[in-house]
Amino acid sequence: MRTWAEELQAHTHDYVRRGGKQNRKKQVSLIIAFLEFTDSTEKLTSLDRLGKRHVINFWKSHRDLSEKVSYDYWLGICKLWEWINKPDKPPKPNNFINSGSASNGVFTELSSAIKSARESYNYTIQQLANLTGLEATLIESIESGETKILFSDIFCLLKTLKISTLYQVADQ
Repeated sequence: MRTWAEELQAHTHDYVRRGGKQNRKKQVSLIIAFLEFTDSTEKLTSLDRLGKRHVINFWKSHRDLSEKVSYDYWLGICKLWEWINKPDKPPKPNNFINSGSASNGVFTELSSAIKSARESYNYTIQQLANLTGLEATLIESIESGETKILFSDIFCLLKTLKISTLYQVADQ
């Protein structure tokens, strides 16, 4: 048996025994599929050697997955990350839409768009503050919907996070 398979078995044995068994078995099978892909492309020797690069390579090779299947894989990879004590979350696939957005990726509030974009880049508020030169408390205010903010600060965030904007003037 491969080393990573033995390590995985230690984590999955108790996990599958508790909770919603069908869902957990499905999640474990997706984790195994991810690990087998990674092993076939890069000869994985230990789960501790897994990194974001492996996940990104997996997403690049599986671009044709539906949004739901990608999300299911991502949840499984998140569980694997938890088991192997990796910091942060694994990279998300590009083909599913972050929570807080409309089904077509359109936001009606800048605060939601900024927060969603920040999360899609896996930036913390402090990291975004360092990138933009803005105060972390200001970014928190913007994400919470504060309206008395300078447009130049909003524009800086939009530019840094590569957010496209369209606006419509309401009829009066």
